[in-house]
Parts: sequence; C-alpha cells; structure tokens
Amino acid sequence: MSERKKQSRQTAGRVGVVAPIDYRSVYGGAPQRIKADVEALIEAGHKVEVIFPARTRERQADLPAGLSLVTYRNVQGATFVREKARMLFDMHTQRFSPFFRSALGKRYGDYSVIFAHLPWSAVAALRVVKGRIPVIYAAHNFEYGLIRQSTRNPLVHRLVYNAEKYACTKAARTLCVSELEVRELADTYRVPPEKLVLLPNTADVAFFSQTHTLYDRTSERKKLGFAPSSFVLLFHGRMDYSGNMDALEFIVKELAPALKQSQAGDMKLMIAGAQIPNWCLEYKSETVSCYPDVPDMRRLLSVSDAVIVPLGIGGGTRLKILESFAAGVPVVSSAKGAEGIDCEDGTHLLIADRNTDDFIRKIRTLAGDEKLRRKLTTNAYKLVVEEYGLQVAARSLEAVIAQVKA
Repeated sequence: MSERKKQSRQTAGRVGVVAPIDYRSVYGGAPQRIKADVEALIEAGHKVEVIFPARTRERQADLPAGLSLVTYRNVQGATFVREKARMLFDMHTQRFSPFFRSALGKRYGDYSVIFAHLPWSAVAALRVVKGRIPVIYAAHNFEYGLIRQSTRNPLVHRLVYNAEKYACTKAARTLCVSELEVRELADTYRVPPEKLVLLPNTADVAFFSQTHTLYDRTSERKKLGFAPSSFVLLFHGRMDYSGNMDALEFIVKELAPALKQSQAGDMKLMIAGAQIPNWCLEYKSETVSCYPDVPDMRRLLSVSDAVIVPLGIGGGTRLKILESFAAGVPVVSSAKGAEGIDCEDGTHLLIADRNTDDFIRKIRTLAGDEKLRRKLTTNAYKLVVEEYGLQVAARSLEAVIAQVKA
C-alpha cells in the first residue's frame, strides 16, 4: 500500500453503503455501479460496509481489505416468489422492512456518511437516520423518466416519482451519471444545482483489460463452435431490464434475419447474461446463440469482434460500453445506447441509427476495416482510463464526502 493511501486510511471514516439488491450479483448495471463505488471508496482510503438484502451470508474472510458486508432478511428469502417479482418487491418496500431498519439503526452511528443506491434505498436510509448523518443519493438513472418509457401504469409512475423526488430533495447530495440526468432531475424536482454532482459510471479497467490475456481467442472460439473467419457480435446484460429487453427483441426479430439476408458474410450473434427470456432461448437460428448466466463475461468478450448496443429506450451510462472499451472490443451502438458517455462517432465507437439497414452498414464497415478497429479500440481504451477509471471516481467521491461533512 502506498504511503499516501496509508495516511488516507488513518484519517478516513467508515462509510455505509445501502443497496436494495444483492450486492454480490454478477449481472446488471446496478450491482456493477455499486461495486465500482465501493472499490473507489476503498481506493480513497475508507473502510466500507455494505448493507443489502440476501438469502445467504457472505464469508467475511473472502472480502478485500477495507470491506465488510451486512445482510438482512427480506422477501428474497421467499423462494416461491419469482426472482423478478422478489427484486421489485425489495426495491419498493425496503423502507418498510423491520430487518433493514434494525440493521442500519444499529450501525449508522459508526459511519461518517451513507451512500444510498437507487431511490428506494435513499428513502429507506433517510427515514432511519433522520438527518443525524449525511446521506448521499447515488442515482443510477432518471428513474421516473425511465419508468415512463417502459410502462404506462400510473400507479407505478407515482410510486417512482414520489420516491425519487424524496431522495433528491432530502439527500445531502445526489450523484448523477451524466449531464442529461443532472438537467432532468433539476427540472423535474427543482433540486438546487449545488446538490447535484456529476459522477459518471466507472469501469474496472484493470479487470476488463485482462480479457485477452486470460482467454485465448482461438481456443475459446473453437470451444464455442465459431469459425476463425466468423465476425462475432456480442450483446450482453440483464434481460429483465426494459431497455435491454427492447434491444433484444430488435436483435433477434429484426437484425438477425436481416443480417442473414444481407450477404454481409459469416456473421454470428451472441446473446449473453441473466434472465434471458424463454422465447429467446428457444429461438432456433444458425446466426444467434444464447449464453445464460455466464460466470465471467470476459470469456465472451475475448472471442467477440464487436459489441452491439442497439438500445432504443433507457437512461444513465451504459456500463457494457465502458467495459467493452476497457476490454479492447469495438462497439457499434445507437445514439441512445451511447448516451451519457463522452465519446465520438468514428473516434471511440460507431453510432448507428436504430434500424437494421444502418446497423448492418456500420457492422460491415467495421468488419472490413482492421485499421478502423484498431483506431477505435485504442482511443476508447484511453478514454475509459482517463475519464471513467477507478482513480477518477475515488477523487470525485472523496470531494463529495468533504463537501457534506464541511
């Protein structure tokens, strides 16, 4: 450990992190954002304790230095409830859980500050601590805007609106992942500008940059049944997220058939991640392969020629793009997919209109130009290191903590 970090460790306080979902989950933008913030806080010299609902306890000996986990019982223990319903129940009812109130109530006196991820956790934490210590709301998206894109249910709209408004207006600071979220939260809830802080999503560059050294491209392709000449495209994420589900339907029902008819060459599509729906798993095609519950996404990134992100709805910053940048894999994305990332079309990635013709055009351009692929991956890696790396997030979080404790 460096001398600077040793000195920081001696002066920094314990930080509480409250999450509405299982912190240890492999898939999904939410757990990845929580993990990145935890790692950044540890990098800044803080000891961190994460409180979250889970069915099993974590072995404390398996954790990195500076981290401890606290789990509490919730409806996640009710295995007869479907996973998605269980997750939604947890997110919306965390503030009513006596187990959560007990866990946080016994511990928050030891914290210098609390980071609460997603509005549900922020509301729950704020109502337990009652202003005794600062609570920082880590907003992953403009949730109210996102939910209006995915459902017309007015009751759900109102629940999300009320929770997000309370979190933004009562928290000491709100962390926003892009300038767009800063504007939307300020305009919708009339949050004072000084309470909104821009903190983009963070990629674990050290982790994903090992992709091509940990996995041999040739041997992994052979195991997966891809010919050396195939141009392999990857789309990955949690498929119960509305933005990913919308993109999945576009890929399987529109893009894959169009690719096959376009005579674009030997193109293959991989769908990977959690909660891939049955209709997709049962889809029979020479072009599309599905990989549910992949333990290490770096394996599939190592065999991919490009990652595609054809999102039509959603918010926040796409972690899958930042991770691809760190892994050295070129990206073809819709404008919505790349929203919130300080990247340029033709410099860091290729932007395509959300239609099959333009996506195929950009994919063919990438497939036929090795020099372009090298340019994109080189520039993208430099960008993710300089603007979205762990050290950048650590400095930003430390500055926010200093503000709320002043």
